[in-house]
Parts: sequence; C-alpha cells; structure tokens
Amino acid sequence: MHSPTQHVNNLITVVLVDDSPLFLAGLTNWLQREPDIQVVATATSASEGFTAIVEQRPQVAVIDLRLRHDAADIDSRLKTGVELLRQVQRATTTLTLVISSYHHPAWVRAAAQAGAYGFFDKDTSPQTLCIAIRQLATQKLPLWTPQQQAWLLASLNDSPTPRELEILQLVAKGLSDRAIAERLGLRPKTVSKHLEILREKLGVRSRAEAILQARQRGWLPPEWEDNI
Repeated sequence: MHSPTQHVNNLITVVLVDDSPLFLAGLTNWLQREPDIQVVATATSASEGFTAIVEQRPQVAVIDLRLRHDAADIDSRLKTGVELLRQVQRATTTLTLVISSYHHPAWVRAAAQAGAYGFFDKDTSPQTLCIAIRQLATQKLPLWTPQQQAWLLASLNDSPTPRELEILQLVAKGLSDRAIAERLGLRPKTVSKHLEILREKLGVRSRAEAILQARQRGWLPPEWEDNI
C-alpha cells in the first residue's frame, strides 16, 4: 500500500475516478498544468477509486456517477459512483465532487444524499472545475448551483434515499427482487422492504405505477441506460 500523499506547499491533492481512460487522461493533463493542484491517482472503477482514495487521502475526489463495472468488480458492492461517494464519506475526510454527462434532478439528488459537495457536467470548462476544486479544498462548503439547490429543496419531502434510487433504476429495467438483491449484495427481503417504502412515498400500489410516478417527480430520468 502506498503511503498517504503529503499535503505540502499548499498543494491541493486530487483523485479522479471515471470509466473513460481518454477523459481521465485529458482532465489529468489539464489539472496538472495548475501549480497548486496535484492529481495523485486516477481510477476507472468504483473499487479502484475507493482504494486510491483510502491510500492517497486526497483533499478532493472528482467522481463520475455512472461507472461501468468490470469482471474484477463482480463480487464487490462498490459498483456505482453513488456507492463510492457513500463509502468515501464514511471512511475518509476527502471531499467529493461529481462530474457526469447526465445532469438530471435524480442524479443531483442521489449525489447530494451520498455526500457530494457539487455536481458538474462533463462539458464544464476545465477552468471552472479548477475553481471549484480550489473553493472546495479551502472553504469546504457545498457548490450547488441555484438550479441544483431548487431541485434539492423540492425533494426534501418524502425524497428517496440513494439506495432506493438504485433499486428504482433496476426495477425500471425489469429486474426481479431477487435479481436486484444479487446485483446490490442485499437480501431479497431487504429489497422488498425498500420497494414497500417507496410505494408508500409515491402513493402507489404496483411497480409500474412506482416507476411512472418516480419519472414524473424527477426521481428518475426519462430513460436510464444499462451501464450504471
């Protein structure tokens, strides 16, 4: 295991987690041009990202929510960016920012509930992201935009937890309770209980009605891709 990276000379240490090697290389190259920012590690999966963050102990981690999981992660519960955010918050003092191609209320809410301090589109300029990293490292305050704040405030009443959002997504893809349990490393009874709570929050009786209501409330995007 590598020794933790030392924060010296006011350097802001950063770990990047994204499943696109090309995007990682480009963002790393840009951030490394900044005299006060040092990328200490990159990772392409949630499990690799968690290991890097625990080992390097960066001040800031920039994480993609929609991480593909490979064969090496088949037995790991760290299969999504949401779960990675949650575990980083529990196990480290690293502050997290999300960067994603999918800027939707459901994603922003999931990121905030899992501990992220901000959410940025992948078409955000590198200069803007550098400013955000500096602000987060020095001020340690959330960086939500006014629109994102409105989404978060609108979701305070009966809002789903990150785990419930993960289960909703899998229900929308047609998975059974047992299949969802296997995917998330849960017991089928636990999944059923989550769905029961979700139906109560949504005021519906069936799985189909739950998905429809979730989309209407902005808990789920109009379509979810399979590579979460």
